[in-house]
Amino acid sequence: MKSEYIKYGIYFILAALFVMLVQLYFPNPINWDKNFDTQNKDPYGLYVFNKELPQLLQNQEITKTALSPYEFFEDGKKINDAQTTFLLIENARYFDPMSAKKVLEKVKNGADLVISNEYFNSGNGLVLDTLQLKIYNVLQSKIHFVNNNLAQDTLTIKDNYSNIFLVKKPENHLAIAKMNHELAFVATKFGKGTIYLNTTPILLTNYYLLNKKEQSSSFTEGFASIIQKKNVIWFDPHYQSNERDNDQSIFRVLFKHQTLRFAWYTLIFGLLLFIIFYGKRKQRIVPIIEPVKNTTVEYVETVGNLYYQENDITQLLNKQIQYALYFIRNDWKIPTQNLDNDFKERLQQKTVALTNEIDEFVHFVKSFNNNQTYTQQQLIQFNQLMEKLNINYGKFRK
Repeated sequence: MKSEYIKYGIYFILAALFVMLVQLYFPNPINWDKNFDTQNKDPYGLYVFNKELPQLLQNQEITKTALSPYEFFEDGKKINDAQTTFLLIENARYFDPMSAKKVLEKVKNGADLVISNEYFNSGNGLVLDTLQLKIYNVLQSKIHFVNNNLAQDTLTIKDNYSNIFLVKKPENHLAIAKMNHELAFVATKFGKGTIYLNTTPILLTNYYLLNKKEQSSSFTEGFASIIQKKNVIWFDPHYQSNERDNDQSIFRVLFKHQTLRFAWYTLIFGLLLFIIFYGKRKQRIVPIIEPVKNTTVEYVETVGNLYYQENDITQLLNKQIQYALYFIRNDWKIPTQNLDNDFKERLQQKTVALTNEIDEFVHFVKSFNNNQTYTQQQLIQFNQLMEKLNINYGKFRK
């Protein structure tokens, strides 16, 4: 047994070494998922944009935060709205309606808001409704800036994009970029500030910024040029900071309100009770009850050995005849009171034996006499007859 464990251990080590070699000498497949992660170097990550934006905005101060706008403003941060631009790139999951309301209040007071999202829902949907904009689907692949000072070339997007802005009142909006004559980048005045909405954040990813053949980096330059305010607050959910862990955890919100705090305590207490009682129930030892053993076969073997040792052929034949008739009555449902012609006919219907073999079996049973001495040859002859008639009374002993 110990050698088996050693053998399997060696196999496991060899398999692990093989996997390590494959990982070392074969390149990992390229991940083409659109993660828009500022820490990710995959094609559709924002690692390069994250590094280049400070160079594009050299005279401006960029503040990054992993908090949602609602959490950020709840901390009581003092912001000069007239000198601030709020930047959100593909973080719809963190831009809830409450955050949208807070940001719109700041824009109304003079701040700018720049949103670049493929899909506009949740808080982004609230911004669209406020500006009376809608999104509709038309497959497009080429984008160009309306203002020639921003970019002169038409850029081709690797994948077809389907989200385009539908404007109800064109006089209230300024077109910045279009995809085949459809709005994909728009600016709208709101209060004292301006809201910039864009549906192609993919052009800010690593793939397009490093694609020198298509010169797609010109879109990033045009995108950055609309950010004019001195202070830039970038709401980046991938930003590595301890803000969310220390100050803005969900437990802070729970313990801030009495009802939520009591609900949390009740949940914890209920879980502890569940673990205690359920654990006891699962660990209770169930006694093993051994089933009653069927010793019939052992008994018959013992009796058979006894008869064999005594060499009492007559008694063995008597027992075999009795068991054979019992089998015929119970299994084949043939009465054995009268071993007449009717018995023979019904017995032949149940077996494949010949007529003379059935006659010989019936004759042997009828002529059997306990007071007569029988030989081992006659015992063998009777067993052969039972085999021909397919009489297997042994199954009643199991």
